[in-house]
Amino acid sequence: AQADQFSKGSSAAQAHSGRHPWQSEAMVFNTPLALGHNEAYLPPIKGGSHLAQLVAGPSLMILCAALQLLKKKLSGTHASELYEHIWKFISKAEARDKVGRIVQYGCRALQGMIAHAPETALAVWKPQIAEVQTTLAWARRTNRWGKEMPHIPKLAKALESGDYLEAGQCVILITFLIQDHIYWFLKVGILKFKDYTAIQWHRRNLRFITLSHVFNFSLCVRAIKRIQQKQVSNDPAYSGSEKAVQKAESEIYDNKRMMFRYVLTFIQMLHVSQVKVMDDWYIGIFGMMSSYIDASKQW
Repeated sequence: AQADQFSKGSSAAQAHSGRHPWQSEAMVFNTPLALGHNEAYLPPIKGGSHLAQLVAGPSLMILCAALQLLKKKLSGTHASELYEHIWKFISKAEARDKVGRIVQYGCRALQGMIAHAPETALAVWKPQIAEVQTTLAWARRTNRWGKEMPHIPKLAKALESGDYLEAGQCVILITFLIQDHIYWFLKVGILKFKDYTAIQWHRRNLRFITLSHVFNFSLCVRAIKRIQQKQVSNDPAYSGSEKAVQKAESEIYDNKRMMFRYVLTFIQMLHVSQVKVMDDWYIGIFGMMSSYIDASKQW
């Protein structure tokens, strides 16, 4: 009788706890590792959509492996210069940052377009688009820790040589990056300022990076003038041979390209800081263009 009572009690306890009969009370794990739990390797299937969710990852893995084997069969080698170039590109922190920025500003552009056409089919995705934009912005901001470090020796060298234009640019950029870290602390609640909310601090800080783009534009103008002066004075580094002329033209082109980039980012920062509110749709496109220029330098 006592054994029957114990058996009934044990069964009732199992039913109450929701455990399957094969699960021991003295479990090693808090949740089943392989079977019988929604988070196990092989959970109980609740329906077709549940099954599709579970097989999505393994199916894509199998597809990738099959494509790689097909590539080997067709070309005779697993190696691919393009594939290796792509993964080397995305292995760079700066490249990932700029690709993320392309997507971030693409989301801003989409939100601006939705604002002008609220009846479009894309409008239902506006909350998700906004979430992607915000998530990427904070991921990029977190990865900016330490970005001021290479500019500190550069600032000291500029001060020593009397290059006050370069020094001014470094001062503003370093200040922006340090204050950007402070914004991070404000946002997560580690710091609290009596006179600034986190977003107010951020918008004020964006005025610094806006000014930095003016200094960078000026540095590009100066670099172009110096190259042209060296060409006039027949400096062998920039004239006298086809290779030297090509070098001069390439450097001038790169500086002009960056000048265009700084014009775009200057306009973007005026809008994002709300110094001059414009329209998200074309500010987003400007952001994608400037980010592409940055990303292409990493390619």
